[in-house]
Amino acid sequence: MLGKWEQVSDVNVNLLHENIRLKEENSKLIKQVEAKESLIAEELDNLVKTQNELATTKLVLEKFNSTKRRTMSQKGKYTIGLGIEDPPHLQPGSRVEIKPRGFGYRGAWFSAIIIKRDTPIYSNHFVVKFTDLYLDKNTGTRPLKKMSIVFIRPQPSPQRPRKFKIGDNADAYHLNGWWEGVIVVELKDDNYVFLFHSEYQWPKCLVFGVSQLRLHRTWFGGYWMPPALESELDVEEVQREEEPTKITMEMEELSEGALVEVANDEDGFNRAWFAAIIVKPVGNNRYMIQYDTVQTEDNTGLGKEMDIVKIRPRPPDIPVPDQFEMLDQVEALYKGGWWKGVIINVLSNDSKYQVYLATHEEMEFKHSNLRLHQDWVHGKWTKPSPVI
Repeated sequence: MLGKWEQVSDVNVNLLHENIRLKEENSKLIKQVEAKESLIAEELDNLVKTQNELATTKLVLEKFNSTKRRTMSQKGKYTIGLGIEDPPHLQPGSRVEIKPRGFGYRGAWFSAIIIKRDTPIYSNHFVVKFTDLYLDKNTGTRPLKKMSIVFIRPQPSPQRPRKFKIGDNADAYHLNGWWEGVIVVELKDDNYVFLFHSEYQWPKCLVFGVSQLRLHRTWFGGYWMPPALESELDVEEVQREEEPTKITMEMEELSEGALVEVANDEDGFNRAWFAAIIVKPVGNNRYMIQYDTVQTEDNTGLGKEMDIVKIRPRPPDIPVPDQFEMLDQVEALYKGGWWKGVIINVLSNDSKYQVYLATHEEMEFKHSNLRLHQDWVHGKWTKPSPVI
């Protein structure tokens, strides 16, 4: 009888050793996978950096050859800074989704806000602020993080709740992030059993309601695949306040002496607006204007012929009685014009703010040299949507 107990004990010991060996092998495999993932991420980083450097070099040459970067002559002309344009979803203040590389977060996309491109301007990293991760319990704030562009994508458009079927690739909202997986069982009352793809998520399956699920899509080459159908999008009718600020600029308003703002020759997000006065129409939707803030040697306003698409009325004043807040989208008075930017730091001394301009410059501005950003769209002034 004693011999049998010894045999059983030996078997248990052998099984224990085998279990330890398997755990060690499993640990080695996990480390190998993590090392390969890190290597792939590093290679992707280098590839994107190379592409950005080539694109930047090409842009610099094109702008130099076409005199986009120019210094005006002694007759009162002005300098426009050379800027590198990022796609819309990488502009300061844009909401994005990011896949962190930290343990416990792999396989999920978390909401964040773009603060600025990391320096130098051709860097493939961006400074971001997560909205649901990395909360500092002592200060109650969320620190800024640097993330590679390969792990950043735009935030998908809101989607209407939909019926799922077994085998659908989906994302489930769990622990403040969207986790990739697949529908494995359809339950009653629009509930589904969801299988996580991530090896780091436990338990592997959880039940989610239809409001916690969305169809999985991949961001590749600047497009969502599969693309969202119009019938899937959750389009909300936003009732905007009808205020006197919503001015419609008719053609007859552009008469002699009309107060307007005119755009510089930069396109896209680097555009600045300069105060001007309409001198006279010259035909074909073009007007002779005179700058208010750009002066010649004899201190007279610089005159220029402008197309109607680069002219807008002066925006209404939106009072900010106390102070601007972090991530407010603003316009800063700089070099005689109003340049778009975002508040990245509220300074305590003399109501000053650190602003990241669309020209990729960080500068300090007084409260009096800032105004809230507004968009002139279809003849109406609209405020940008809050980023938080």
